[in-house]
Amino acid sequence: MSYPAHVTDTVYRYDGTFQGFLCCIFESYSRKEIPAAVCAPDRGQISFYDSCEIVTDPARAQRVARGLERLGPTVKERITTGFLSDDPEHELILLRFARICFEKGPAAARATGDPDICAAFDLERAVNNEACKYIEFIRFEQRDMMLGTVIHPKNRILPLLRGHFCSRLPDEDFMIFDATHGIAMLRRDRKVQYMVMEHYDKNTGQEELDWQKLWKRFFDAVTIEQVRAVMASKSQDGKTQQVKALIQKYGADKLSGVQPEKYADLLRDAKAL
Repeated sequence: MSYPAHVTDTVYRYDGTFQGFLCCIFESYSRKEIPAAVCAPDRGQISFYDSCEIVTDPARAQRVARGLERLGPTVKERITTGFLSDDPEHELILLRFARICFEKGPAAARATGDPDICAAFDLERAVNNEACKYIEFIRFEQRDMMLGTVIHPKNRILPLLRGHFCSRLPDEDFMIFDATHGIAMLRRDRKVQYMVMEHYDKNTGQEELDWQKLWKRFFDAVTIEQVRAVMASKSQDGKTQQVKALIQKYGADKLSGVQPEKYADLLRDAKAL
């Protein structure tokens, strides 16, 4: 399918975020060009092409996001899901797909005879299929009063697992560690966050060590507010004396006197009262 733009020999380099990618679409549209490649920081240099550094601008990203909303859920979901792909050309494929849909309208997404439309469809399908496989086969183990598991997906599927497991385990804290990409999805107190393992190397053969580091970081993040909330709940249940004894066990007369590095152990013991 033709574009209202010329294909250049320029490489767009961006910060690897979805907002940054939306800015690549904005830049392509404003320049009336299709880049030769779109590269995140973890990709190698393509020395025989000129580079264009795309700065992430939230206002520009928001303009593109609103445009995708207007194109409807099929186009929007194909781009947001396809962006989770580990295909080295997924950004360029999705940028070309977005340019076609902005030019031709949402019906263009159904023209799977077009190679650019078909390529974007294949990205979305591959990511969704892998997510469905893991949803079916993931098994958790209990660690320190929390559920955890390690997965090895080809694509960055954690966001697609979130809704299913939050619904399936509504009252549980859990962690899913993507060992391929060094990212963990943590659910605690009904809130979800993502953590990246710094300096993670999936080829070290020390997966268990990396898992333990993530576990430690998770518990180090326990705050005094979380401990106080559990203590208050236990006191309301008639366990005031046990609460006081537990605080004294950790070397203090009141909660504010407990050392922060002991919060995780204190929280675990308080939940067990």
